[in-house]
Order: sequence, then structure tokens, then C-alpha cells
Amino acid sequence: MAQSAAAPPPAEEGRLLPRDSPFVGCLRHAPKQALAGQLGRLLRRRAEAALQEQVLPEQCEAGSSQSAPDESLETSEKLPPSSPYVGFQRHAPPSSPVLCFLAIGKGQPLLPPPLRLPGAIDEEDEASLVAFPALPGRLPEEVWTSVAALAVEVPTLAAFSRVSHSFRKVAASEGAWRDKAVRIAPSCVTGLAPRLECWLHAWRACKKLVMPRSEQLLRQVQERAPQLEVEVSWRFDKYLKGNGVEVERQGNSVRRVAEEELVVLGDAPLCRGKDRCPYLEVTLDEYGEGIGDDINDFGLGVTACQPKEIRELGAVADEVPCSWVVDFTQSMVCLSINNREAATGKYLSALDLKQGVRIGLLVKPAEFEVYLDGVLRASLPVEVAEERVPLETGLYPVLDLYGRAIEVSKSDAEGPSQI
Repeated sequence: MAQSAAAPPPAEEGRLLPRDSPFVGCLRHAPKQALAGQLGRLLRRRAEAALQEQVLPEQCEAGSSQSAPDESLETSEKLPPSSPYVGFQRHAPPSSPVLCFLAIGKGQPLLPPPLRLPGAIDEEDEASLVAFPALPGRLPEEVWTSVAALAVEVPTLAAFSRVSHSFRKVAASEGAWRDKAVRIAPSCVTGLAPRLECWLHAWRACKKLVMPRSEQLLRQVQERAPQLEVEVSWRFDKYLKGNGVEVERQGNSVRRVAEEELVVLGDAPLCRGKDRCPYLEVTLDEYGEGIGDDINDFGLGVTACQPKEIRELGAVADEVPCSWVVDFTQSMVCLSINNREAATGKYLSALDLKQGVRIGLLVKPAEFEVYLDGVLRASLPVEVAEERVPLETGLYPVLDLYGRAIEVSKSDAEGPSQI
């Protein structure tokens, strides 16, 4: 009786391994029956994930959904475990929300606020235009098109188009953008993506299209309007910065929050052309109580090193590799090349800085010109030929919020201007 009671039940007999089996005690090598329930759940999860990945592109291509995909979805490729970037937030690959470029469909609603942009005119709007054909003041449409060319910009499109349905038509006309530099603000990228085709048609005669760094948007523009001249406008990079600063306003400004690690880089090189030297301009939005030794102050410059090649930013801007940095001190300004003083200017110092001033740096191959509010204040020559700025290399902005600089914002100026 005792022997029969100790025997295993017949139902469990097939699940047990013999005691001499090498798999006894190893969950990983247990029989398939023991993991049947977990395996089923795993397969169902994988099937649901595969279905979501298949449905999302179909919705974007068909234009059946106006909403952007969930931002919780992974937007960038995973790094291999052996990558040197794993574990380092500053060196992580930049990620951005997935942009959904929908086809223009009849009767689609406008984009949700605050990024509402007028899209293609549907049948209901056409009827309104016929019912109210006159523009304010009974002026010809050509007059209001000229007015729109002076006033309308991408961030103000929604406000301009709400004046009347006829203004919406004027804003979407080719004449309103002819020979203008169209600037797409970072806050408008997500809202503009579903209506990109409509606005590229209106912008086909513009001077150039200036946009923030977005590989998705740039690829779509090049495919849909290859004749357009495109420039990428830099922003403060939230990854290429020290722990003592915070990037705000979607990369348009940076603020000091500590007393160390105050260096920040731009995410794209400065624009340059045949008759256009790279120009960097920022505004001191907040300039007050200083930190440190009360001798050194704000610094700005450029680096020819690719951001992906920079492992450590260093404690100060001068330590950034392949850099040319202009440092403001209490008695002068000095140009440091690869952390070595190369030139000084005696007629400009940190005492000339104040809140609201615009600081510009015009980069020439053998000279750096420093501007305050568009006025040339210092010229710093590079006398050693080997230390001069390379002509064909991209130059990324470098800033150091040491001293009394608390908050700094970028400017879209392409050159010195006193306006």
C-alpha cells in the first residue's frame, strides 16, 4: 500500500524527467509541456505586435487616420549591446516622434490646435468661398496676396486663415510665398506633416525652405519637391550638452541649472554658401548673477568635429575637439583654438554684455568677427595656416554658459544686421 501511494499519478507521469537526465533542475531545459502556457502567451503578444506594425503604415499611406501614431512606440532602432553609446544619454542616437505623411483626402478636418494649419479646400469650403467671394475692403486678390507675402509665416498660418475663408485661399496661393525664405518652426513639424503635399505646391516658387533637422521631413521634401532649395537650421542638441544646462522650447533656447558642465552643441552645421560665410548668432535672454571666478564669462564658437565622434564635451567649450571658441573675459575677448589662445581683442569684453544683447560670430577662413547687435566690435585673426577653418567642413555651434549667462536663445539671422 505504501509503495502504491508513493507512485506518481498517471496524469503527471509523462511530465517528469528521469532522475539521470542532464536536464533535471534546469528550467531552461525543462520539457515543453511545463512551459506550454507561457509559450502561448508569448506567441499571442508577438502576433499582436506584428499586427500593429503592419496596420500603422497602411493607415499612413491610405490617409484613413489624421492622428499621429502613439509617441510611446519606439521611434528609433535599438543599439547593439556592444555599442559604446549604450548607457550614455548624451551619446544616445537622437530620436523624434514618427511623422505620418498622409495623402490629402477630400473633406479631411483641419489639424488639431495649437498646430492647426489650413489644408486643401473641400467642397463645403468651396461653397463658402462662392457665397463670400469678396475680400475685406473690396480690394483685388492681388493686393491681399502682396499683403500676405509681407505678413504670413508658417507659425501664423492658422491665425491668418481664420480672418475669412478668402484669406485661407490667399495664404495657400503661390504668390504669397514667391521669393521668400519659408521657415518651418520645430513646433509646426508634426502638424505640417499630414498636409505637406498641399503646402509644397504653394511653396514651389519660394526662395528656399528652412527646416529643423528631421530626416523624415527632409526625405519627404526631397522626394516630393526635388527642385526646392532646402536648408537645415540648427537647434540646441538635448543630447550633446553638459548636465548643468537644460534645452528648452524644442531646442530654441538653453538654460543654466548648475555651476558645472555648462557646454552645449548645435545639432546641425551652420549654413554656408558660395558668397556666404557661416554665421552664428544668439541672444542673451537672461544675464545676471555670475558664477565661478568672476574673470571668465560667456563663450561661443564652432567645432569641425562630427557630433557622433565626440565622446566627452569637457568642462569648458575650449576643450571640445577641433574647436574655435571666442571667450569673453572681464578685460578682453580671446580666440582659443583647440584649447590654446590664438588671438585677443582689447576693445571688447564681458563688461559690454547685457541682457537682451545679440552676439554674432562671423566665421571666415583666416578671421573671426564678433558682433554685438549687428555692429562689428572685434576681429580676431588666425595667423597659423594649419589652424585656419577648413572651407568644406561642416561647423557645429558650441556655447558655454559660464559666468553671468543664465539663458540663451538662438537666432535665425543669416548675417550681421543692426535691425
